[in-house]
Amino acid sequence: MSVAVLFVHGITEIGGAERELLVMLDRLPQRGYRPIVVCQDRGPLVVELERRGIETRMAPMPPWRKLFAYLNRPAAVRALHDVIAAVRPAVIHVNDIWWVPQTLRAVAGLPAVPIVAHVRQEIEPPKVRRYELEQAGLVFPVSRQIQRSLEKGGVRPERLQTLYSGLDMTRVMDQKSGLDARRRFGIPAEAPVLGTVANLFERKGYEVMIEALPMIVNASPAVHYLIVGSGDAAYEARLKAMVEILGLESRVHFAGFQESVYPCLAAMDLYVHPALMEGFGIAVLEAMAMRKPVVATATGGLPEIVQEGETGMLVPPGDADALAKAVSSLLQDPARCRQLGEAGRTRVAAHFTVEAMMDQLVSGYESLLGREVPAVSR
Repeated sequence: MSVAVLFVHGITEIGGAERELLVMLDRLPQRGYRPIVVCQDRGPLVVELERRGIETRMAPMPPWRKLFAYLNRPAAVRALHDVIAAVRPAVIHVNDIWWVPQTLRAVAGLPAVPIVAHVRQEIEPPKVRRYELEQAGLVFPVSRQIQRSLEKGGVRPERLQTLYSGLDMTRVMDQKSGLDARRRFGIPAEAPVLGTVANLFERKGYEVMIEALPMIVNASPAVHYLIVGSGDAAYEARLKAMVEILGLESRVHFAGFQESVYPCLAAMDLYVHPALMEGFGIAVLEAMAMRKPVVATATGGLPEIVQEGETGMLVPPGDADALAKAVSSLLQDPARCRQLGEAGRTRVAAHFTVEAMMDQLVSGYESLLGREVPAVSR
């Protein structure tokens, strides 16, 4: 009999964390687990869950620390409590810090159930207690850097287990031309293309990249920039206004949400990840797996993925000049780009596979359950 795991996830768009969640959900049944997901509303994620036949429940998840949401807390806790009571999971997996306090309150009065907290972004030690992470039975930081912050914030070391993201290398498009994506977004076939895959949120640093673009264009006049992702509509409008002010409308392409990012990655000659904050960086792994050289910021878990000078280049977050210089130097050196791209592919295959991620995930569940869960034979 399979073991029920209830995932608590309050974001309805699909970004890197959601793509990874879908990978986990697809593979848990063969490991002996039955995943169920509770979301706060319908959206692209719920549509995709339903398409895959994954059981889905609904409960509101107001922002826990926002004053305007304070009055909505009691009803949200009751709704999540009712979902947990109905599902009766063996493990609750909270897929980011934002919903940990609500979950801790929702289990009150129910039979004891272990709670896993997945920490996917950089976190300052004081915030660890604000989100009550020290009360979780097990905490999965997505990088060593985050693990150190969690320890400083009061989470006991024995409750911490770094869980690196992993890719299914059999699903990674390899050495495709990217011409279809270029045609779709009006990018000339021969133009050098930079690109970023990330939700449109301020912490992703898109403004820094757009600020760097005029310097990059000066060195490489034919360059284009492809932005793949959706998110904050107001932030997107601000970025588009910035592009217009700089006169870059014909060079910057907003692709929006893409069900598969690999065709867009195939169109890129160089992957740029300008994040101001980043817990790990799944899109960086995806670009490296496709042999793309990478320029990323030295923040969060990114230096644990990108090896400076070996698989890519690292620059300080928020530094448009440094970003422009790094990008421009690689655009002028195709042989170096090929070398970095090959090394990146090798590194992902050696250290960041979905098999390794699932082994670690299931090991954590079993440590909480106190027993092994037999895999399902095929």
